[in-house]
Amino acid sequence: MRPIAIIVVVAALAAGGTAMLAKSWLDRQEARRAKAADEPAVVEILVIGRDVPSGATLAADDLRYESWPKTAVAPRLVVRRPGEDSKAAFVGMIARRPLVEGEPVSAATTFRPEASGVLAGLLAPGMRAVSIAITNPSAVSGFITPGDRVDVVLATDIKKAEEGVNTEGGSGLLLRYGAETVLADLRVLAIDQQITRGRDGAPIQGKTATLEVTPKQAEILTVAGMMGSLQLSLRPQRGDAPAVAAAPGETLDFTADLEAGKVLQAVVGFKPKAERAPAAAPGPKGVRVNRAGLVSSEGVGR
Repeated sequence: MRPIAIIVVVAALAAGGTAMLAKSWLDRQEARRAKAADEPAVVEILVIGRDVPSGATLAADDLRYESWPKTAVAPRLVVRRPGEDSKAAFVGMIARRPLVEGEPVSAATTFRPEASGVLAGLLAPGMRAVSIAITNPSAVSGFITPGDRVDVVLATDIKKAEEGVNTEGGSGLLLRYGAETVLADLRVLAIDQQITRGRDGAPIQGKTATLEVTPKQAEILTVAGMMGSLQLSLRPQRGDAPAVAAAPGETLDFTADLEAGKVLQAVVGFKPKAERAPAAAPGPKGVRVNRAGLVSSEGVGR
């Protein structure tokens, strides 16, 4: 066979092989497009069916499926597979934080009670749980419940020697008071051993409140409890008002007893800043000059 014929035969075989490979690739692409067209554009994911407080055990009525666009589903979300009921796997799990209706369920929002201590499971990474003694008045008549945000107010009394307090003259002892917000925007984890608020919203009468704090805030709270009495100040819901920006462990402003009682102001002779006479402006500086025994004062610039 002549060389030209051989070249023609080889070229024909190569062209045929290329055509077969191209047809196979096109067939695969067509099959993928057909499969994608048959698949639904939306999937069902597991979401919260109604508001669930922090620490509550999830029931079947707390969960439901909701249709989401397939392109918007992240790997962390729970997708309902054909023939499977993912809801059953989450019934009995505990909410790490308050969950709102329609919020997707994930492993980050819940934990199993047997996997960790219930209270430890509610703590965010790096946080601690500290309990303080409360009374009905110091906990807003029992209306502070788990999941609320609070400030901690320290009230102290200090004995100081004050001039003019003793009616007979001289010095006397006067019991002085002050209050300050030592910690702000803390989450209430539990009241006594109750970690969930009742669905009926009834007040919780307790003797201790457990708060979520940083390690430094835990130290501040311990020392503050030794210095005086602690009171919880209830904050509004986060959506109603912006939180006060305060670094962890930051001590905020304080209020002295003189600001609260005019009688005490009169006893100690204290005047509010607005009533004080303005200080006299300092006059120009001067020097004394002795000229042959004649002394005179002359002003100089500052």
